Amino acid sequence: MAKKNFGIPDKVLAELIARDTACVYCHKIMIYPYVAKNSKNSATIEHLNFDGPFHWSDGLQTEDIVICCGSCNSSRGAKTLPDWFRAQYCIERNINETSVAEPVKSYLQRQKKKK
Repeated sequence: MAKKNFGIPDKVLAELIARDTACVYCHKIMIYPYVAKNSKNSATIEHLNFDGPFHWSDGLQTEDIVICCGSCNSSRGAKTLPDWFRAQYCIERNINETSVAEPVKSYLQRQKKKK
């Protein structure tokens, strides 16, 4: 996995890796564990919620994290998901709220209900 695991317990991390076998955004098969020389294809931990918390000990929840490839994680940066979906990177790869994996769709639905 990635160099940082944000204090996520090994059991939870294993469950995430088993659930997110391909990038939750572009659906490519990723490299496990993280390989710095091939970071764009390596699995990374993605925080869906940029308001935090960002560490397990601070209250990070399983439903707010997914596994994605380094390319998608890097492209998204600090953008919200709706903003990122409008970026050229996503447009070129047909990444949008209907094409992403179920954990991301669930997160987006929870966010809509909060508004």
